[in-house]
Order: sequence, then C-alpha cells, then structure tokens
Amino acid sequence: MKKDYMFPAVLDFTDKHIAIMFPDLDEALSQAESIEQAMRRAQEVLSMTIESRLEDNEEIPDPTPLDKIELSPSQKTILVYCSLNVKIKYDKKTLTIPHDLNVAAEAAGLNFSQVLQKALRDELLKNE
Repeated sequence: MKKDYMFPAVLDFTDKHIAIMFPDLDEALSQAESIEQAMRRAQEVLSMTIESRLEDNEEIPDPTPLDKIELSPSQKTILVYCSLNVKIKYDKKTLTIPHDLNVAAEAAGLNFSQVLQKALRDELLKNE
C-alpha cells in the first residue's frame, strides 16, 4: 500500500545555517547550508519520521494549515511531500457461516477475504 504525506516545514534562516522544523512532528528536525540542501533534508527527515511512527504504531497527525503557523521574520514555510511504500500486515481469522450461504458464495465465485474486508471497512465508516 502506498501512502502519500505532505506536511509544512519551517525553515529558520540564521547566520550559520538553515534550521528545519516540522510544527506537527516535534522529533523531525534537521539543518542545512543551502535552500536546496534544506529541501532535500526536509523530505528525508519527514520520510524517516513517518516511517518510524508507522513502525511504532504511533499517530500521524493532520498537517497544520500554512496560515495557522506563526513565523518570526527569519522563518519561511515550505510544504514537504513524501511517498512511502507501506507493507500491510495480515492477520488470519477463522469464521463460521451457514452452509447454504457458503455454497451460494462459492458458486458465485466470491472471494471471502475481499468480501469480509469490504464489509469491515463499510462498518467502520458507519461508526466514525
């Protein structure tokens, strides 16, 4: 499954370097010597942070809108995009259904796993 993420980053221009921070991801920090390097490093740190949070089953927050980020005169915002390939972990489940339903579903060529996944997603959407 491919996941795309876009978060605002704050670039803080100092005399020595460009500090890179993500308002929504406190642990995502870096620095660079040029704007080009800052863009690359911002994407790298965003990718690593999202991957780490996914591996640790931590929350991925919603990005803060750019107009809600307060900046000092030495700061600028950029939008940083990353795309990750995320492996899906599968769990095996055993279930019992009525015999006549099983016969009819098999005759119709239904994929039981796909039907159950769709039903579970639909049910979860109802409960949001």
